[in-house]
Amino acid sequence: MLNAELALGILGGGSSLLGGSTGAPTVSALVAFKNYQKDQVAARKAFANREDIQRDIKQFKKAVGKLDKVEDLLKDRKTLEFVLSAFGLESELNNPGKLKAVLNSDPNDINSFANRLADSRFGELAKFLDTPQFGLKNLRLSDKQSTVIDNYLTTTFEKSLAAQNPAARDALFFLRRIGEVENTFEILGDLPLRTIVTDALNLPREIARQSVGKQASLIDAKLNLDAFRTTTSSTQSASRLDVLTTDLAAIGSADAAIQKSQTVIDTIVSKLEGLRTLYADYDSVIDPAGVHAAEIPIQQAALPDLIKQRGLVAAANGAVVDTREALTQLEALYNQARSAEDADALAGIQTDFIEIADKILGDSGYISGAVYADPNTGEVQNLLRNGTGGALPAGVDATADELSVTLDTEGTRVVTKSTDLAGFLTDLQAFRDGVANASFATLTADLDTAKTSLDTAKTTFDGAEFQTQINVASINNALSATTFAVELDTDQLALGFESATDALERAATIEGVLDAIKSLGEDAQEVGADLTAINTEYADRVAQLTDLIQNAGSITDGTSTVNFDNLLTGSTTTYSVRAGTVVQAEGGDLANSILAALPGTITAGNGAQLATDVDDVYKVALDDAVDDLTRDRKVLDFVYSTADPRGKLDAQIRKLQADIDTLIEDAKSDKTNLLSPSGNDLRVTLGSVGSTINVDAQDGFKDAFLASLEAFNTSVLSGGTIDDRTSALNDLLFTAGTTQGRLKAETYALNVQKSVLTEQKTLLEGEGGSAGNFFKPVQYTAEALKFIERYLVQKDLESQGLSVGGGTYNAKAAIASQIGSILPQGGGGINFLA
Repeated sequence: MLNAELALGILGGGSSLLGGSTGAPTVSALVAFKNYQKDQVAARKAFANREDIQRDIKQFKKAVGKLDKVEDLLKDRKTLEFVLSAFGLESELNNPGKLKAVLNSDPNDINSFANRLADSRFGELAKFLDTPQFGLKNLRLSDKQSTVIDNYLTTTFEKSLAAQNPAARDALFFLRRIGEVENTFEILGDLPLRTIVTDALNLPREIARQSVGKQASLIDAKLNLDAFRTTTSSTQSASRLDVLTTDLAAIGSADAAIQKSQTVIDTIVSKLEGLRTLYADYDSVIDPAGVHAAEIPIQQAALPDLIKQRGLVAAANGAVVDTREALTQLEALYNQARSAEDADALAGIQTDFIEIADKILGDSGYISGAVYADPNTGEVQNLLRNGTGGALPAGVDATADELSVTLDTEGTRVVTKSTDLAGFLTDLQAFRDGVANASFATLTADLDTAKTSLDTAKTTFDGAEFQTQINVASINNALSATTFAVELDTDQLALGFESATDALERAATIEGVLDAIKSLGEDAQEVGADLTAINTEYADRVAQLTDLIQNAGSITDGTSTVNFDNLLTGSTTTYSVRAGTVVQAEGGDLANSILAALPGTITAGNGAQLATDVDDVYKVALDDAVDDLTRDRKVLDFVYSTADPRGKLDAQIRKLQADIDTLIEDAKSDKTNLLSPSGNDLRVTLGSVGSTINVDAQDGFKDAFLASLEAFNTSVLSGGTIDDRTSALNDLLFTAGTTQGRLKAETYALNVQKSVLTEQKTLLEGEGGSAGNFFKPVQYTAEALKFIERYLVQKDLESQGLSVGGGTYNAKAAIASQIGSILPQGGGGINFLA
C-alpha cells in the first residue's frame, strides 16, 4: 500500500500564497492535489451542494436585486464578500475606501485607479462590473450573475483545498490560470501566479527590484510558456458535463426528426379518423326524411342545369386562357414585324403570326369552339358565342344571356352570364389580315392601320374575360355554400373521373412519343442517315404509341382489378349521375387519327412529311382530345367530388393520395427524413453512457400506405358500400397508426434516456444551471501538470525543513531520506511522482 502519496501524506507541509488555511496542513500538498484529481467533478459537486455554499448563493441572488449603487454594495458586507471572493480578493473586505476607488474606476482608462494597481485582479473586477456605465446592473443580468457564481464557487473551492494543504490551492489556481496566459508579463502582473512561478523556478523574490523586462527574461530562461497553453490537442478529455451536453443535443436532434415525422403521421391519422366519422354519418345526410329532406328535391331538379352550367363555364374558361396566351404571342410578333430587317424576315414573322391567329379564329378556333354538348338536353352551347352577335357555327345552339338555377330552400343560386365575341373575332380577323398582308415597303403604315383593329379587339376581349372570371367565382361560391344530399351513382362517377384522369395522363406521354417520332422523320432527311437504325427505333416508338392509345389503365387491390374506360379510342362515353341524369366524357379516336395515319416505315422520301404531320395532324388531334377531356373532367370532378355526398368524402382520400409526396417531404428535419422510402436509421451515439440508440426509419410507410390507398380506390370503383369504404379506411388507419405507434415508441425511448441524462446534468450544474462552468474540470497541459507537481513536492520538502534553493535536488532521494525506515527493502518500484 505504500507509495509516494502515503509517504508525502506522512510528511505534510506547505503554505498557500492565496490564503485560506488557518491551521496546520492535514496532508501533504501532493496528496491533497492527487485526491482531488481522482474525481474532479465529484469533488466539485460535493462542494457546490454543501448547505452553506447553497445558502450563500441564494442570499447573493436575493441581495443583488436590491443594490443600485456602489455605496449599496459596500454597505452590504455579505454580498461584497461574495463578489470579492469571486475575484480572489476577499482579503480586501476591510478596505472600503480602496474598494470604492476600484469599483468606480473606468475600466477603459489605463490610468484609472484599478488599472494602476499591481494586482491585475482589481482591474478584472472593475472591468466586469463597469459601474461608471452600468452601475450594478451586471450583477443582476443572468449571464453575468452566473459568471460571478461560477467564480465564487471556483475560488471558495480552491480555498477549501487549503484546509488540507495551502499549496494545493496554489496548484489548482496555477493550472486554472496558466493555460490562458499569453506572455510572461501577464504572469508578472498576477501576484499569486507570479509568486508560484518564481518559487517553483527558485528565483529569489528580490528580482522584483529589477526592471520588468529583466524579470521576464529571467523567467523565460527557465520556463517554456508555450508548453503550458491549452489547445484542443493538449487539453484533457471533455468533462462529464460537456459529454452530457453533447449527448442531450444529439437526443434533441433525433427527437426533432421523430417529431417532424410524427406531426405528418398525426395529420394523416387525424384526417382519416375524421373521414371515418363522416362516412358513419352518410346515411343520415342522404335520408329523404332527415335533416336535408327539404333540400333533396330542389337539388335533384337542379342537377341537370348545374351540370350544364359547369360544363359551359369550363369550356369558356379554357378558351379564354388559351386566347389570352395567343394574343400575347400575336402582340410580340407584331412588335417583331415592326423592326423586321428585310422582306424575308417579315415573311417569316407573318407565317408564324397567321398560324397563331388562326387558332383563335374560325368555327373550330378557341372562341367558337368553346362549346359544351349537354348530354341531358342534346343542346350544344357556347358562353362566348351566345348568338346575339350573328350567325353561329353549324350545330351550335343559341344561349340565353343569363343561366340560373336554385340549389336550396334558402335561395342559393348559381348564375352564369353569356356574351358574344363575334365582334372580337371580326376585329381580330382584320388585325390578322392587316399584318399578314403588310408590305415591307409600307410596313409602318400597314401595321399602324392593323393595330387599330387589335386595340378594339382587346377591349372587347377584356370584358368577356372578366365576365368569365365572374362566372367561375359565382359557381364556386354557390357550390361551397351548399350541402349536397342527393344520393348519386358514385361508382359510375368514380369510373368516369378516373378514366378521364387516366386518358389525360396517357395523352401527356403520347405527346412526348410524337416528338420523338418527329425527330426520327427529321433524322431520315440527313445525308447518309442510317434508315435501319431509324426504323428500328421508329417501330419501338409506334409500339409504345399503340400501347398508350389502345390500352387504358387499371387499378387493383391485389385481388380485384377495375379497368378504366378507354377515352382515347372512342368518341364519347356517358356516365350515370342518377336516374334521368347523365354526364359525359368526350375523348378522341386517336387510333384512327394517329395510329392508322402513321406510315409503316420512315424513308428519306416521307421523313419530311412525317415531321410536318406530327405537328399539323397528329398533335392537333391529340390537343383536341385533351381540350375536350380537360373540360369534361372538370364537370365529372364537380359532380363526383362536390355534388355527390359520398364522392365528396372519397375525394378527401384522393387528395391525401395526391399530397403524400409533399407530406413526406414535410417530415424532413435538417437532412433526416424518417418517412422517406430512401431514409436511413438514425443512430444516436451517447458518450456519457457508452451506448447507441437506434431510431428506426419508417421507410416502408409510403409503399404500404399507397397500397392501402389503391385498395380503397379499388373498393370505390368496384361499387363498394359505405361499410366497404369504412373497412378499407380502417386498413389505411392501421397502416398509418402502426407507423404512428412506432414513432411514439422511439420518442418514449429517447425521452427516457433524455430524462436520465438531464437529471445527471442538472445535478452537475446545480439548481437552475447557474454554475455550469464550475463543474468542468480544469484543463491543462501535461507540461503544466509536471511543473505544478514539482512545485508541490518542493513545498512538501520545504515544510520538512529541506532546502531546495538553487534549483537542483533529487526529489525522490530527498523524500526517501526522510522516510527511509518505512520503505520496503529493495525499493519496491515506488514512483513518488505518479
